[in-house]
Amino acid sequence: MTDLKRFVMTVYGLVLSTLIGLLASAFLILENTLSEWLWQPTSLIVRMLLVGLGAGLLIALLKRWPQMPQTAQTAMAMFKKHQFGDYRLVFVNLLMTLVILSFGAGVGPEAALLSAIIMLSSWQADKIRYLYFNYDQLMAVPVRTRLQQLFTFNAYLQGYDAQLAVKSPRLLRQKRLLYLVFSLNGLFAFAVLMRQTDQPSFVTKLGATTWQWHDLWLLLPLIVGAVIYGRTWRWLGQQWQRLVERLALPLAVKVAAGAIGILVVAGLAPDLLFSGQHSVHLLIGTWRTASPWFLTGMTALKLIFLAWCLQFHWRGGDIFPVLFASLAQGFAVAAWLPSFDALFVVAVVATAMAGSLLDSPIVAGIMVLLFCPVNLWLVILISTLILVLAPRLFKKLTEFKLKRS
Repeated sequence: MTDLKRFVMTVYGLVLSTLIGLLASAFLILENTLSEWLWQPTSLIVRMLLVGLGAGLLIALLKRWPQMPQTAQTAMAMFKKHQFGDYRLVFVNLLMTLVILSFGAGVGPEAALLSAIIMLSSWQADKIRYLYFNYDQLMAVPVRTRLQQLFTFNAYLQGYDAQLAVKSPRLLRQKRLLYLVFSLNGLFAFAVLMRQTDQPSFVTKLGATTWQWHDLWLLLPLIVGAVIYGRTWRWLGQQWQRLVERLALPLAVKVAAGAIGILVVAGLAPDLLFSGQHSVHLLIGTWRTASPWFLTGMTALKLIFLAWCLQFHWRGGDIFPVLFASLAQGFAVAAWLPSFDALFVVAVVATAMAGSLLDSPIVAGIMVLLFCPVNLWLVILISTLILVLAPRLFKKLTEFKLKRS
């Protein structure tokens, strides 16, 4: 590969990754703007009409694309098999998620964003492969034709082919390095647009902590209690999912039930609308002096609202709602244990509870870590390590006992 070809491919990849980053940030900006604008009216009748409009739009979209909105897991599975097909579905996915989020559903944007980024990363790779394998032909045509082919979204793609794939270790290292650079460039473009448009931060710091080493004796009891509580809610969610599946309700009935749930929450606890990432400030603000029973009730309502939306086609991510609920429950437990450092209790409870609900202690630990001060990171890392290793150790002990018997 000549230096000129390498340069052209690098510039092309940087342009495409910038577009992906800008699209991701534009989605969040539009979602925040629409949510604020749509939920300004306080009249109950207006809100009913508003959510009814959202339900109608969602039904229309679901009838046309019943497999949407796509989850990150689905997108990753398709990415591994490279069976995306029509990349225009990424915009359908984002549009449907925009409707769901803007009209108040208690789910997060992360599923749609991750799905879109995975799909668009595959698209970017297909476009770069097309340039690589058709470089000489592209350089021979007029600039206008060349640009048209390079930037036509759903055409002029070169899918992955194991027989055509580069085998040289040196070229493979260069390829991996380039894709790392492209990823960082897309993240940079995302961050710049979010900052330039003064968007609210995803992270709200929970304050300072003065925890002491003797607080560590509380670590295991907190983890055990939070894991049991989180698994109980997870089991209830699974039972709820089975019940809804057995009912086999028509699509319109499901979406209408989801809309009713949104209206009920809007009337009872409007702070629980949306995903929760922008409501964490309540835990250190308005709710700071709230009773632990109030916080526990808000935790339960948030998790019920999340399960309601997910099963009635108001689908989205569960990371931010689960994180908010887990942090709220952490503050509730801290209020019951006033003799211990509050943020120490919050960090441990939230990590263990969210790890159980998401079935991913590492993701939960990383998310909780972002909201906590640096001097609590060691506690969060220890909690995460316990959550990861304890099931494996228990499994090995069980296998050992079975062999002995």
